[in-house]
Order: sequence, then C-alpha cells, then structure tokens
Amino acid sequence: MSTMSSPRHLTRLVLSGVSFFAFALSSVQAQFRLAPHCRPDCEPAPSMAPGQAPPAVAAPEVDFAPAPRTTAALGDRDVAFSPGYLDNALPQSHFRLRYDSAYDNNRPDRAEYFYAKCGCFRTAGVDPNAPGPILEETSVDYQDISLYLEVANRCNRLSGFVELPIRFLNPERNANEAGLADMNFGFKYAFLRNECRVLSFQGRVFVPTGDPDRGLGTDHVSLEPSLLYASAVGDRATVFGQFGVWIPVDGTDFAGEILRYGAGVSYTVVDNCRFSVTPIVEVLGWTVLDGKEFAFPEGQVFDASGDTIVNAKFGVRVGFGNGGRNGYRIVSPDLYIGYGRALTGEVWYTDIVRVELRVPF
Repeated sequence: MSTMSSPRHLTRLVLSGVSFFAFALSSVQAQFRLAPHCRPDCEPAPSMAPGQAPPAVAAPEVDFAPAPRTTAALGDRDVAFSPGYLDNALPQSHFRLRYDSAYDNNRPDRAEYFYAKCGCFRTAGVDPNAPGPILEETSVDYQDISLYLEVANRCNRLSGFVELPIRFLNPERNANEAGLADMNFGFKYAFLRNECRVLSFQGRVFVPTGDPDRGLGTDHVSLEPSLLYASAVGDRATVFGQFGVWIPVDGTDFAGEILRYGAGVSYTVVDNCRFSVTPIVEVLGWTVLDGKEFAFPEGQVFDASGDTIVNAKFGVRVGFGNGGRNGYRIVSPDLYIGYGRALTGEVWYTDIVRVELRVPF
C-alpha cells in the first residue's frame, strides 16, 4: 500500500497551492489590459413581451476586405490560448494525435509516477510484490504515441475524454519494450466560461493497462484532480495555468502523492485567413509529497519526499484555416511542435520533444 500523507496535511497543501495559483494569475492579469467585451457563451436571447415584434435589423454593408482582429475572444480561436504541455482549460470536442520523445529518466520508479517499484526487490526476495522491471536501472529513454478523444456539450462547458498511449521504452539495463501504457480518462467542467477567460475543474483517472514488469505501467490506479485556467490578455496574448495533485491508489511503499503545477503565456504573431502562428512559453513543476525512489549504481533507497522538478517548455502552435466556427465549436485543425528542458537536478527526463496534431469537430 502507498504511504499516503495525512488527509489534513494534504488538504492544507492543496488549499495553499490553490490560493497561490489564484493570487499569481490575478497579479499577472492586473498588469495587462484585458479584452473589453467578455460575453458569456450560450447566453439566452433577449426576452420579448407576447405579441411584440422583433426589432428591425439593418442590412449589413458588404466589405470583402479581411477584418482586423479587434478582440481577444477565446471562443473565436482555440489555437491562441491552447498550451503545449499544460492541460487545456477549455472543454472542446476534438481528436488529438501526440508524439513525445523523452530522454534520461534516472529514477524511473520515483513515487511510482513513471513506472512501478523496481522488480529487483522481487528477485532479491526483499519484496515479492515489487512489480517493476527486474534489473536496477540507471537511465530510461522513451517515446509515447497517444490517441486522445474529447467530446464536449454545445456550450463547451462540460466534456469527457479518454487517452490511449502506446509506449516505446529504451532502458540502459533492462530490455527494450513496446506496448500499451497506462490509459486515462476523465471529465472537464468550466465553471467560469466567457469569451475572455476559462476556469475549469478537471478530474482524471489513470488505470493500470500497461505491463509493470516491462516498464510500461505503474500497476495501480491514480487520481489527478486539477484546476485549469486560461485568460486573454489584450488582442493577441494569453496567460494560462494549472494546479493539481496526483494521488496513487493501492501502490507499493514507493508510491506517493505529487503536486503538479505550471503557468505559461502565448502570443499570436500571425493571424490571417489562411493560418495563425502562436509561440508558447511554459514552466512546469512537480513536487513529490511522499514516496521513495531507488538509486543505482548506489544501490540505495531514498525518501523522495520534497523532490522538486521544474521544466521549461518552448514551442509554437500553427493553426490552419481561418479559425471558423460551427456554433460554439472551432473547426480548424492545428499543429504544435515543442521542446522541454529540465532546470533542476531531479528529473523525469532531461529533454523532451513533442509534436501533436489536433482536429476539432
């Protein structure tokens, strides 16, 4: 069983993180001019008295010149405020194909976040329930190809999603492996949603579909509740953030809770009728609250509590088409290419490359 933190201690940490998250984003927004019109989506039409005729509407003048972008409406183009590595705050129907290539995970069983407790404890007779790969590991590279499907309601306030990852594992000491990793599913609800900003709650469940002895899974269920945020700043910039906690259920004594947090900013440099180009900068962090890790060649088990990992991410998202809408759904696909680098001594990887294609529907 995992060594869980006390409920009171975990609650204090989560509430402190949420308070800091809200304060930091409010401070950032206060430094910028927000878009002037923030109309809620799916707002009802104005009511009229019985027998009242609708007001006359003048015919619009025809102008074939491209209209300049004058508002930072989140509903008009999803590309501008979609992060590259943080989770997207907007519930939206779309399909995503993502490729990740990451390098040099030197503690792959840390808190059982990447894979399960080293199987070397099982073969040595120390822990018959240690489900991970049988050899002590010094470094792991991996590539993930994941298929993601999200379906939202008409107002883009509530959605459900499922993600299916295929992993190619390249360890230094254990055998190379390939197969289904741990899949996940969940829902997203935007309790604040208008043309300028989105604040959502996301509940994600990871299920152990990957083989733990091959390094493809953790061998336990995990829960990850998160707060997600995105806000237009002026006409072309967007700030976004995320705060959540990863909670293992029925793991080994290595498993432990992990805080996950981050913030980012994007700025659309090109936006015309054919395509858009939006560079994105993000900083992501993880803090291990509980759990253990095995270090090799030292051959020692360390307490992972307090390990903090911080990564910087840089990328660009290119939107194709004119960002047109079908009701409240954006119908233009986009492509993201990004790179991440670890800024701390503790790492999940030292470098990562991400390419993803999204097709909204």
